[in-house]
Amino acid sequence: MTTATSTAQIDQAADGARSLHRAIGLLRLLSTRGATGWRLSDLAQEASLEHSTVHRMLNCLLLERLAVRVEGTRRYTLGPLAYELGVAAAPHFAIERVAGPALMQLAAETRDIVFLNVRSGTESVCVARFEGRKALKAYTVEVGTRRPLSLSAGGVAMLIALPRAEQTGIEAQNLHAIERRGEARQTAVRRMLQRSRRLGYGCNQEDMIPGIVAIGVAIRAKTGEPVASLSLAASCADLRSPRRGRLIERLNIEAASIGEQLGQLRY
Repeated sequence: MTTATSTAQIDQAADGARSLHRAIGLLRLLSTRGATGWRLSDLAQEASLEHSTVHRMLNCLLLERLAVRVEGTRRYTLGPLAYELGVAAAPHFAIERVAGPALMQLAAETRDIVFLNVRSGTESVCVARFEGRKALKAYTVEVGTRRPLSLSAGGVAMLIALPRAEQTGIEAQNLHAIERRGEARQTAVRRMLQRSRRLGYGCNQEDMIPGIVAIGVAIRAKTGEPVASLSLAASCADLRSPRRGRLIERLNIEAASIGEQLGQLRY
């Protein structure tokens, strides 16, 4: 094999890996708008890719059924193959199956909304939501919602449980990801992070939605790595001291119990 041939093969392999990385990034973005879908132009802008590149990749994802067009629109979202792959993975990763009964009881007892999130790199994904008796109409986080770790109490709980150097890198990426939302949102994120680090748990004190407070704690695997989080959202009036302190204790107990059961899964 000549040096020129070897170099060409290396370059080709690098291009293939880069294309795969970009395609996976598109799938992540598609998952953030499951109901409405993405316009191609918006998807290209959000992914920081050329319009033609995204168009080409979307055509491939459509052919493989990993993406579909929302009927009657020119918008794109996740396709049936994404669902099928998730079904195959669920027995090994569906933490909500392990935690569900206890969290449903917790929501009923507290009358608040309880969330179970898993970490996905620099983001958190809501995998379960349990409704208490007090509905919070302003709280729009549903199962499947994907957000930067820094944007929620549950996400921040996982973030601050990581080594500080890793925290710094993720925080910078998260702030870059939300820069289009304006300086006010970035300031709110920094405020929530600072408060949460001081308290030792995720604490969203009306930082994202006026009148809504949320608290969160990390769920750790046997290695100590934060792989998920348990959080609770309520109105400001319902999460004042000393009730907040009692709820944090309860969340920590439940999180530890769930962590002990992760051996049933592949975390």
